[in-house]
Amino acid sequence: MTRAVGIDMGGTTARIVVGDVRKGAFEIHAAREVAARELAAELRDIGVKGAETFVGVTGRDMILRTTQVPPVPAWQLRELMSFEIDDIAEQSGDALSADYAMLGGAALHSDEDMVLLALVRSSRIEERSQALARAGVGALAFTPNAVALHNAFVAADGRDGITMVVSIGGANTDIALVEDGELLFARNLSGGGDGMTAAIASTLGIEPHKAENVKASLGVFATPGQSLDPETARVAGALDDSLRAIAGMLQSSIVLCRTQLQDRGIQPDTVMLCGAGAQVPGLDRALSVSLGIPVERFDPTEGYVVGDDVDALDHGGGAFGVATGLAMMGALKDAYRLEILTDAAKRAREFKTKTVWLVAAGLLVLAHLAVAFFVSQADHTAAEDDAAKLRRAAQSRARAASEHRRTAAAAREAAAKLAEIETVTSPGASVVTALDLLSQYLPSELWVTSLRTQRQGGANGVPLRTVVSLEGRGKEVSRPLTDAITELTQTLRRDPYVAEVTPKASTDPRGDFVWDMKLDLTNVPVDPALADDADDEVARAVDGQEVERGS
Repeated sequence: MTRAVGIDMGGTTARIVVGDVRKGAFEIHAAREVAARELAAELRDIGVKGAETFVGVTGRDMILRTTQVPPVPAWQLRELMSFEIDDIAEQSGDALSADYAMLGGAALHSDEDMVLLALVRSSRIEERSQALARAGVGALAFTPNAVALHNAFVAADGRDGITMVVSIGGANTDIALVEDGELLFARNLSGGGDGMTAAIASTLGIEPHKAENVKASLGVFATPGQSLDPETARVAGALDDSLRAIAGMLQSSIVLCRTQLQDRGIQPDTVMLCGAGAQVPGLDRALSVSLGIPVERFDPTEGYVVGDDVDALDHGGGAFGVATGLAMMGALKDAYRLEILTDAAKRAREFKTKTVWLVAAGLLVLAHLAVAFFVSQADHTAAEDDAAKLRRAAQSRARAASEHRRTAAAAREAAAKLAEIETVTSPGASVVTALDLLSQYLPSELWVTSLRTQRQGGANGVPLRTVVSLEGRGKEVSRPLTDAITELTQTLRRDPYVAEVTPKASTDPRGDFVWDMKLDLTNVPVDPALADDADDEVARAVDGQEVERGS
């Protein structure tokens, strides 16, 4: 019996699921929802010492990306991914903890292997690990929420075809595309239930905490022709923009998956909806109408609850989708695994899986030699033979190490050739990256009318760079449009994938607000000496043409 704990840590709320496997079946014995600040005390009360514990990560804490790699042996893949991780860490300027796993579903659509890579700032991992250690948490790994969703769906439903599993949290949304039980695509985006609360607060003119109560009591996503009383209709109207935002996130994720796998035929058969932010009534029906795809509620706890400490599930377990998937990862040995570990956890795991056996093997050899020496001279000859075998094994390992170094050199040469190929394919990749960034960061009062790419540099030692040029317009809603341009510029500059942003705003001859922006997405490091003047540069770029409020 393997006892496992899954912890879904949100900004203000944490959800805990404790389960194990008995007679081949997963069982949930405890499920709790607590304020994030009370998590440690709650874990001590449950008693999680010695349990396999998985903690979900999402949002700005993590970079989740899909990388195409050639079919290579496992050791060579480790080398390639190590280069990739080191490169991203150098560009971000932070120490990163990372793990990767093959995307099994991609094999159905691409001749190339696809790898899902997750990276989290090591400082963030250490900070959370230390806080959980004080609550008695021992064996600990961090996993993207999207991976937990995949495991929950495969274990609890597992239907054939392509299914999009979506968990809408407070500040973030996690997405997993699953095909015939294999993970096809994973993504996390900013935006969720907090946006719904903010929309209600703005429409009704009330404080956010009161808007949260209104969302819980009167919130509904109305379908065309649905009859509502005036007060409920007003709340439903406030949620229209949230519906469009969620539908846009799901549609953009489908497009990105098609682009990465180069298969325009990828289309989900069903959307499975869970997460605390997805509990507003009518969201499934409204999304189904908007997307043209069947949308269903997903409760991975259904049929697995056997314990008494599960009051949090009295109204259904839809909000516990991520936490349940994390607990399943710890309990089910065939779960899809992507485990980000602290340095201490890595050393402990390596000791258990490698060092202990090496030490044991060494002790066995020493014991054998000692017995051979003291028993008889004849055994001494046998000991010499054993020593000769060990020398031959050492020589064989030395030859293998030499071959490894040669292969690593070949891998580096292949990486250099891949870099040359990148100069050809970079414009297309830059367009995809730009669209992904815009789907996350573009303020609602701005839109894009034109997107172009241009290659710059490549002479006199200047690196070849791909620049994406954007043009767009805007309509003022609740703040000056120049503030929206400034927010977009500063947000893009903080993103690790963006090397440089050059904004400009003005009015056209008709007096309409227009803007353009150049994005350098080649990750060329920005001169640190210029970093302090970044915000002033944004202000100067948009200061020339201030748009009148209300235009």
